[in-house]
Amino acid sequence: MGGSGGGRARAGVELRGGPVDRGVLAIDRLTVGYFTITGLWALSTGGGPGLAIAGIHLALCLGILLLSRWEPERGFLSFIRVCYPMMAMPAMYAELSVLNRFVTTRYFDDVVIGWDQVLFGGQPSMFLSDVLPWVPFSEVMHLGYMSYYLILPAPVIAGYLASGRDGMQRSSFTVMASFYTCYMFFITFPVTGPRYEFERIGGAIADGTMYHIVHTALEGGSSKGTAFPSSHVAATVAATIAAGRHDIRWLWAMLVPGAILIVSTVYGRFHYAIDAVVGFVVGIAVAAAVPAVYRALRGRDRRISGRQPGQTPGHPSG
Repeated sequence: MGGSGGGRARAGVELRGGPVDRGVLAIDRLTVGYFTITGLWALSTGGGPGLAIAGIHLALCLGILLLSRWEPERGFLSFIRVCYPMMAMPAMYAELSVLNRFVTTRYFDDVVIGWDQVLFGGQPSMFLSDVLPWVPFSEVMHLGYMSYYLILPAPVIAGYLASGRDGMQRSSFTVMASFYTCYMFFITFPVTGPRYEFERIGGAIADGTMYHIVHTALEGGSSKGTAFPSSHVAATVAATIAAGRHDIRWLWAMLVPGAILIVSTVYGRFHYAIDAVVGFVVGIAVAAAVPAVYRALRGRDRRISGRQPGQTPGHPSG
């Protein structure tokens, strides 16, 4: 490194894809930003419960700063280092049903239902399963909905295979940026979705194995007020684009399951049609913005491990 980099750059183990960021990572800054915004929201609007949440978020921010001192080079620990926000999503998702109660006591389903009525001439979340009441089709749709849990890790795997830990971080950053964007909607504009407003799908479809698995999982793990926009759709679109940036073959492989998942969110009455449409737009917008945002959050003063061209192993280039 040049003189301005000083002793902050040092050599280390060379991973697939070359240099690896050290210290506070872009994903750390993104996550601290999210916790800071939501912590301030809770503190200013939530009274006693908000104060407690703000305190937890402050502790989490401090914990992330301490985490920046941990620098595993490879293996599963390296995965944890850059993908911990993805692993913590269940807890972040769970608190949304509390955060979205601080300012309003209502849900805005009536508004979103009105949008569907104007845009689609009815409620696709109701009539899709009525016009396609076939058990095999329903089972494929519900299986597609569950494929979400395979789609999210896909860009991380693609990133690792292409660029090592830096590739994993870029993918984790893209996926989490899509989630954090949706979470801001959930907090300020809570919508429950068709599951709460309309009757559940009945008839032979309701006897399907995948139907039962999906609805049982939702009963035990959903967070009320998190329907608009569909984070399932937004994260799926962002994850597919992120994987494709590393290797176009991943994009082609994820297109069909991703498309089935998007349709399934409406077919299964998990989301209104407009939820899926806006989620699709959010996913594309986030994926388009990520390269510039990622570069900005990496910072000029990042420390890097990995040999550069012409650098002697074990000695910084200068």
